[in-house]
Amino acid sequence: MSATPARVPLPLQTAFDRMKLTESTSSPEAALQGVRVKSTVLQDFRPLTGCLEWELSALHWNQAGLLPFLEDDVPFLINNSGRLSEHAAALLFANLLEAPGEGPIPVLELGAGTGLFARFFLDTFRAICRQEQRDFHERLVFYVSDQSPRTVEQWRERGQFEGHPPGVVRAGSCDALAPGVFRIPASKACGEQVIVLSGLRAIFGNYLLDVLPATILRQGPAGPEELRIRTHLTEDRALLAQYTPLSPEEIRALAQSTDLEEKARLLPLLSLLEFESAFVPSEQPAALAAEALEEAKELERVVLNQGALASLEACLGLLDPAGFVLLNDYGPVRSDQVAGHTYSQRFGPTSATGLNFPFLERYFTARGNAVEKTEDDDQRGIHTRLLMPRTLPASVASFHNRFGPSGSSFFDGPAQEARQHLAAGRKNDALEAFRLALSRSPRDWQLLGEIAEFVGLHLLDFQAGRELIRAALEQNPWYSPWLWNVLGDILFLQKDIAGAHEAYLQAQRLHPRDARTNLNLAYSYFEFGDYARALEALAAAFAADVRGSYRPRLLEKQHQILGALSGRWLGEQERLARRAERML
Repeated sequence: MSATPARVPLPLQTAFDRMKLTESTSSPEAALQGVRVKSTVLQDFRPLTGCLEWELSALHWNQAGLLPFLEDDVPFLINNSGRLSEHAAALLFANLLEAPGEGPIPVLELGAGTGLFARFFLDTFRAICRQEQRDFHERLVFYVSDQSPRTVEQWRERGQFEGHPPGVVRAGSCDALAPGVFRIPASKACGEQVIVLSGLRAIFGNYLLDVLPATILRQGPAGPEELRIRTHLTEDRALLAQYTPLSPEEIRALAQSTDLEEKARLLPLLSLLEFESAFVPSEQPAALAAEALEEAKELERVVLNQGALASLEACLGLLDPAGFVLLNDYGPVRSDQVAGHTYSQRFGPTSATGLNFPFLERYFTARGNAVEKTEDDDQRGIHTRLLMPRTLPASVASFHNRFGPSGSSFFDGPAQEARQHLAAGRKNDALEAFRLALSRSPRDWQLLGEIAEFVGLHLLDFQAGRELIRAALEQNPWYSPWLWNVLGDILFLQKDIAGAHEAYLQAQRLHPRDARTNLNLAYSYFEFGDYARALEALAAAFAADVRGSYRPRLLEKQHQILGALSGRWLGEQERLARRAERML
C-alpha cells in the first residue's frame, strides 16, 4: 500500500513569496478605513413613481404613443377584443333608459391607448340604439383621450374613428389628474381647441389608474413612512458594454439631463438599472396616510394610489347626477393580498403599480359614493368597479348582468370549451363550441382570428378561414400582426404566394421586429427566389425570437436557403462548364 501523502501547507511566508505578495504595511482596520464604494448612483432617492424608471416610462409613452401595445410590451387584448366595449355600451344604454335626460350625452374615456375600446364601444352602442329605436347614439358625444399627443396623432393616421360623425366622436388629449380639460390638437382647418368638460354621463378608464402616482406606506416609530428609491447603474461593465458604448459618466449625465430627448436615450438600458430602497417620513397628507394605514394595522406595508384617488374624485365631480365611472384594472382585491403587491411592475419599458382595491372601495364608500364589484371579483385577473354618486338600481342590475359571473359564463364559456376540446383532439366538438361562441360575440376580433386559425390552418377549409379572418381584420386592421399572419398563412397554403407575401408585409408594417412575421417573409421570399432577402428576414426573426419559440423552424429554413444558394451556384458552374466545352 502506498503511504498517504502528508497534507501540510507551505510555511505562510513561503506561500506569500511564491505569490509575490509584498509585506503588509498596514493593519486590517487601516486597510478597511481606506476602502470606498465606487459610485454607481444615477439618481438619488425619489418617490417610487418619481424615480428614473418611471420618468423613462413616461418618456416612452410620449414618444412611442401606442406602439408598446403593437410590440407586445404592454398587454392590451383583455380590454380591447370588443367584449369589454359591448358590456360598457349595454351598461350605458341601461343607464340612459333609467334616467333618459335631454340634449347631448357626453362620455369620456381616459387613457384610451389603442383606441379600440372606444371604436368598438361606438359600433356596439350605435347597433343597440338602432335595434331599440332610441336616439341616444345621435345625441352621444364621445371624448376619447390619451395623455400622449403622439397617440392621438396615431389614431388620426390610421383613420380609426372613420364611420362615426365628428360630432359623435372627438379625439384629443386629457390628463387623468385634471380630466375636466380636453384638448383637440390643431389641424389644417383650425387651431387647438380646449373644451371644459362637465355633466358627463359616463367616464371609462381601462388600465389607466395603475400608471398614476402611487406610494408605499408603512407605520414607522414616529409616524407614517413612505418608500424612496435610489437608482444605480449595474457595476458589471462587461454587461454594460453589450448594451451601449456610453461610459458610466455619460450615462449619469443623461440621467440628470433636463433635455427629455437626451434622457430618452437611456430607455434601452432600463434592464441595467438597480435599485436601493429606504423609508422616510411620509410627505402624503397626514389624514390620508393615516386612513390608508388604519385598516392595515396587521400589514407591514400598504399601497396608497394617491393619483388614482385624486383622478377618481375629479371624475366623480364631473358627472351628471345619473352618471357613473367604470374602471378596469389590476391589483390586490383582498386586504391580505395588499402587502404582496407593494411594488411596481414593468411591462417592457413601461411601469405600473396595481390598485389597492380594498382601500379604494372604503375611501369612496366613506364619502357617500356607491361602489359596485362583481361576485367573482377575486377570481379574476382584471377587476371591474362601478362608481356612482348615487345608486341607480337598473344600472347596477345591468352592471352585474354584464360584468358578473353569469355574463362571463355566457360569453366566455363556449370559447373555453372549444379550446379544451381542441387540446383533447375533439375537433368536431371544438367546431360546434366555436360556432356557439361566435353567435354570442360576432364582433370579437380576437375570437374571429382564433376560429379562422382553427378552420383555415387545422381543418384546411381555406374559403371559410379566409372569410373569418377578413371579418376579424375589418374589426381590427391596425393592431394585430397575428391576424395578418393568419391571413397570409391561409393564402400560402392555397399556393397564392403573392397574396400571402402582401399579408406578411402588412404585418411587418405594424411590427417590423415580429419573429413570426419575419419567418413568414423568409418563406415567401424563398418562393420568389430572392434568397438574400429571405436570409435578411431570417436574421430579423432570429434576433426577435428571444424565447426560442421559432428556432427549430428558423434553423430548418436557414439550412434550406443556404442549400438552395449552394445548389444555384453549382448549377451555374455546371452550365458554365458546358458552355466552355461547346466553345472549344
